[in-house]
Amino acid sequence: MKNFIAFSFFLLMMSCGKKEVKKEAVVQENATVPPYDTIAVDSFSTGAVSVDIARKIKMSSLAYQDSLKEVRKKMEAEKLIQKEKEEQGKATKKVEEDVKKAEALKLKKEKEKSNPEISTPDNATKP
Repeated sequence: MKNFIAFSFFLLMMSCGKKEVKKEAVVQENATVPPYDTIAVDSFSTGAVSVDIARKIKMSSLAYQDSLKEVRKKMEAEKLIQKEKEEQGKATKKVEEDVKKAEALKLKKEKEKSNPEISTPDNATKP
């Protein structure tokens, strides 16, 4: 039994003492360009288009160009309307000022007619 224990101990020591040789794999870098496009796309479905390309297509479409023209026309019309309102406002102010001036002159003339005294300067002496 002693021999069996010594023999198993000897085998155990020999099996633990083995060092396995690790093989290192050498990987070669492949610097070639892939034959396909690697740009990310919006979706993974067939025929998917990137956001930038879709935007360019939309901007070049006839409907988009027409809508831009309509917006420009509306903006120009709004500017013309606003100018007309400003001109009307200026005209009404001018008319109101003229009316006020005319009323003031009329009141002044009525005052002079109702008061027949000769108007003299304040610092002049009466005889």
